[in-house]
Amino acid sequence: MTKEQAIEKAKQEVIGGIDLVTTVDEGESFHQTLIKLKIKLAEDYGWDMMPHYRGEQNFGWDIRCGIFRPPLSVPDVKTGKDIERKAVGIFESAVKNKWGKDVFRNLFNHEKHGKEWDLLFQAQHAGIKTSLTDWSAEMITALYFATEESTDKNIEKADGQIWTMMIPTEWILGHNTWPVRETFYDLDPFDLKQPYLINVSSYLDDMDKRIYEKRMYRQKGRFIITEADRCDVPLNNRDEFKHLIHRLRIPSEFKKPIREELAERGITTEYIYIEQSEERYKLISETNASLFNGFM
Repeated sequence: MTKEQAIEKAKQEVIGGIDLVTTVDEGESFHQTLIKLKIKLAEDYGWDMMPHYRGEQNFGWDIRCGIFRPPLSVPDVKTGKDIERKAVGIFESAVKNKWGKDVFRNLFNHEKHGKEWDLLFQAQHAGIKTSLTDWSAEMITALYFATEESTDKNIEKADGQIWTMMIPTEWILGHNTWPVRETFYDLDPFDLKQPYLINVSSYLDDMDKRIYEKRMYRQKGRFIITEADRCDVPLNNRDEFKHLIHRLRIPSEFKKPIREELAERGITTEYIYIEQSEERYKLISETNASLFNGFM
């Protein structure tokens, strides 16, 4: 039995036929199911994996990064990565001109690729389209995004979805320098050779002064970024991801009740999108429009 087959077998034994979520409690219960799967994979095979979640408003969407998500039609990965590199520079200049240089994460500017990574994180959470896909270690965050109210009536009427992924810990990179140095800041984010899940450190000191970082912190944001030459391929269509993924459907009639349950717990638009304002929304919209002019 291959590793892929063993994981699929374990998923069937632990998850079974669970493929619907209709309440917040059911979502949280499914998280506990994936913890059982994590334990089984560790005990039976010695594989260490961690569950992560991604919520989307429309059942049927692929797991795509912003640059290669409709309605954009970026023709190839080279063009996409070139736009991404340009995007973080434009984002930095626009924000600096508006609010000054002190609103950026600069804790790791001394690292080899520290500035590029941190600009990419802040740009992603601001709404700039990049090659990152957003994930969270918390089911609650995914539930919010899967049921978020849409101004598009077709999306609002559609079933939502939650992608779950059991991510091998060897794919997860943070920033550690002791006892052994292992950090994503040593890697060029615009020229990766394999996929990673990036676990970004958040620092509470002066966080309110750094733009969009508190939003990332509240969403328990983590990011999957793939190798540069395959960033246009949806993750759910890649063979090395398929056995790690399980998808849950949220029937459309349960979107509003789940939103209301989340609001009772304090998980609201204002909480998730802290720092949002009309001025900032306009800046990001204009930046995206400029970057992707000709690709719409």
